[in-house]
Amino acid sequence: MPPNPLDSPTTSNQLCTLAWTNYLTHPALEHALRRIGMVPDAAAWRHFIDKMLLLLGTTLLLAGIIFFFAYNWADMNHFVKFGLLEVGILSLALFVSWRGLNSLSAQAALLATSVLLGALLAVYGQEYQTGANAFSLFLSWAILIIPWVLLGAFAPLWLLLLVLLNLSLALYWTQVIQLDNYTALFLLLFFFNGLAMFVWEFAYKQGVLKGYWLGVVIFCAALTFIMIPSLNAIVDFWHKQSYLLYAITLILYIGSTTLVLWYYRHQRHDLLLLAISLLGAIIVLTTLLAKLLNDEFAWLLLALAVVGQASLATKWLLDITKTWREEVKK
Repeated sequence: MPPNPLDSPTTSNQLCTLAWTNYLTHPALEHALRRIGMVPDAAAWRHFIDKMLLLLGTTLLLAGIIFFFAYNWADMNHFVKFGLLEVGILSLALFVSWRGLNSLSAQAALLATSVLLGALLAVYGQEYQTGANAFSLFLSWAILIIPWVLLGAFAPLWLLLLVLLNLSLALYWTQVIQLDNYTALFLLLFFFNGLAMFVWEFAYKQGVLKGYWLGVVIFCAALTFIMIPSLNAIVDFWHKQSYLLYAITLILYIGSTTLVLWYYRHQRHDLLLLAISLLGAIIVLTTLLAKLLNDEFAWLLLALAVVGQASLATKWLLDITKTWREEVKK
């Protein structure tokens, strides 16, 4: 059963639909779009510029600290290296405590603190030559910043945690397990990012975690990790040693794509994620056709197939948009 539009926050698509059906005048539409933050005013633009400059300054500051250590590594003893990083982490932590976690400057400082913690772990590994694998560095880094990630509820912090965990899984596979079957690795990463997408969906719908772009990034990562082995399975499906794993991969891709198209079509309306899913399906189907066709007309047929698939996908998305508008009117 489709969700009641009145139970969800107002979106720009719903407001535009009301304007197209003459339920809202153009001035009222503009006012409503400004109220929900879709059309920024002068104050919103100033806030956006301040936010971008703050994040850019934080990034440049972190890059400067890292390059400072890289350039002066040989001229500093380990007490200076550890002391500078620990003073930086302590200073940023005190700043966060002073400003409060609801402040953007404090959230940016918390992100910088998390990055400096990783630099401290890297310096420790270099100074004492622990001999540990690289995955242990990223895993320790991820575990140590989990309390800050939970407290901050800041989308870039969550992204940093997910990147570290993905790197830990990939490096553990290559350094410890040491298997040449990368299809299984991609499936493992797909399941992990799929779980992360599920958690993000729940947190985003509950309003716990803001940042729509984070969901798009996680979705694209999960889709990439299932598409790569799927494309490899299509190209080399009849390899005897990987036949079963390739079959499982293709079933997972078809099942996950079907689930995504159903969910974002009926449960939570999201045209962007539907379009990304259809783009992935076009790539997979085109690869399958390229594998099946082996004649001089293959390139012409592939071009026609791409045009046809894109046209069908566009028409389907337009039909969905029209259906959503009709649901809003009801």
